[in-house]
Amino acid sequence: MIYETAKALALAGNGVGTPRVVKLYIDDAREVLRGVANAAKRQGWTVDEMVLALDPPKPKLKPGERHQGPPLASSEP
Repeated sequence: MIYETAKALALAGNGVGTPRVVKLYIDDAREVLRGVANAAKRQGWTVDEMVLALDPPKPKLKPGERHQGPPLASSEP
């Protein structure tokens, strides 16, 4: 989790996610995750609520919607 956070920080900061660059962001990633955990604790969130907030469930599609493409844009103003 720390490595993936460091990689995201490196990509956001430099646009480079090589292992050498990611190592530079490990301490920052720990601090970010510690801040997130402290904020969740202050809010009284459980682990399940945190996971649900970070990765919300996707709505299930109706059988007819599964094979449809994206909605077509109308040319009317």
